[in-house]
Amino acid sequence: MGTSRERSDVSLFARGWVVASPVLERVGLGRSRRRLVEGLSGTVVEVGAGSGVTFEHYPPEVTRVVAVEPDPHLRAYARRHARGAAVPVEVVDTVAESLPLADGEADAVVFGLVLCTVPDVPAALTEARRVLAPHGELRLLEHVRADGRLGRIADRIAPVWSRLGGGCHPNRDTARHVAEAGFDVSDLRTRPFPPVVPLTPMLTGRARTM
Repeated sequence: MGTSRERSDVSLFARGWVVASPVLERVGLGRSRRRLVEGLSGTVVEVGAGSGVTFEHYPPEVTRVVAVEPDPHLRAYARRHARGAAVPVEVVDTVAESLPLADGEADAVVFGLVLCTVPDVPAALTEARRVLAPHGELRLLEHVRADGRLGRIADRIAPVWSRLGGGCHPNRDTARHVAEAGFDVSDLRTRPFPPVVPLTPMLTGRARTM
């Protein structure tokens, strides 16, 4: 626990993300983040907290947020947002594959625009399942591979996209990974967002263990 996996391009991407994020929040990403965490309560793990822009959307029923962010630049911004959050937020330096919680300690695990960059998605989802309580759930807001021609384009550009985008993969079949990890994916939906980037539709909703 507490071991981050640094990539040389992440900090450069992180700096660009901090600049672009406020614009994306205004054009619809903020509403999506609010829906991502609405109705949650108890202890929540937010994996890939980024600059912490989701913190303001947590409902008061949430008593603790453990926010995982391995990038030092984003983590510094997240800690600033944590100080102004209405719910208790602890920002930690670790990775999705090694969550600093005991078995069954979390009521929810939130993945928001992070599974595209995680080096080992099956391991991250196995770890999420480990820390979830029996009644717990995953919440997802993830961009995924499009169907048809757009998906094939994503496959072709993935190596360059990943190098420029902090390790992001635009062609991941995240729903399949979630199902293979033992979660019920029937409540997950794919929709186009943001409309200016139709190449990467969003997978949203909740998933529970079966």
